[in-house]
Amino acid sequence: MAAEHFQRDRVGLVVNLGDTIDGKCQDTHKLNGWDGLGKDGVKQQGAAISSNPGIDAIEEVVDALSAYSHGPILHTYGNHELYNMDREQLGPLLNIPFLKEPCGDLVGYWSHLAKECGVRFVFLDSYDVAVGGRRDTSEKRKQAEKILALNNPNFPENENSPQGLDGLMRRFVAFGGAVGDAQLKWLSATLEEAKQRSEKVILLSHQPIMPASSNPICLVWNYEEVLTLLSKYPCTVIASFSGHAHRGGYARCKESGIHFRVFEAVLESPDPTNTYSFVDVHQDCLVVRGLGDCESATYDFDHMRKDSASSLLKMT
Repeated sequence: MAAEHFQRDRVGLVVNLGDTIDGKCQDTHKLNGWDGLGKDGVKQQGAAISSNPGIDAIEEVVDALSAYSHGPILHTYGNHELYNMDREQLGPLLNIPFLKEPCGDLVGYWSHLAKECGVRFVFLDSYDVAVGGRRDTSEKRKQAEKILALNNPNFPENENSPQGLDGLMRRFVAFGGAVGDAQLKWLSATLEEAKQRSEKVILLSHQPIMPASSNPICLVWNYEEVLTLLSKYPCTVIASFSGHAHRGGYARCKESGIHFRVFEAVLESPDPTNTYSFVDVHQDCLVVRGLGDCESATYDFDHMRKDSASSLLKMT
């Protein structure tokens, strides 16, 4: 089990890039006339029916991850979680510190400083402006609906279809989202503060940001705004890690030199394959040690000043 491996190797922290559960939890719950799952995961006739099997599934994952206790477990969230629950329910389950913006909507952007190595992990909420998990009265949902209506002729009848869209326009589907203005201002301030403190940043998000790293359908809607902001901090931002595109991918920005890695998802690995990775942050490079279907790689720090790195840190 991955969590036991992390604990055994005493990694500094664990990061989950989202899609913690499958989007089909609700459908699976209704199959074959069975009522529920026992704690051992076995189908049990007559078991109490959960009001939300997605929550049950997340609780099972969190329980499995509890085998790791050496450091913090830091979560992003993705569309698969939003298929099953809203942010009010999700926050306590994954310990995501959602904040309420003045419009009344919850958004989950935050950062965590690993003091032992001077690396700040910046969590971007790519479902800030989105329809997923937002109430009909949500201002951010209304903004997302306007974006989809303007860019996808299939919306709203077939909102997740990219049919008729070409190239990067295929990203305008309802299981995507955008980074809002308030979050962009926060990101700018966070990166500037990290620069002033000589901290190095690894950006974490569910959706990919760099087009060449992923199928266009998976990209953040306003990825250009995010990339423009990141390009101002090439000596601060080491890399951007994301999920969502389950098969993985990689690209390096020619202008900034920042590495953009999409990590392969365990959801795509049939039993008994276990897919996860270790990332070692060295003085001059990142080393990804992949297991299962996760590809290993080394990413240099050529785009950063020679004094930009720090001592060894391990994370997933």
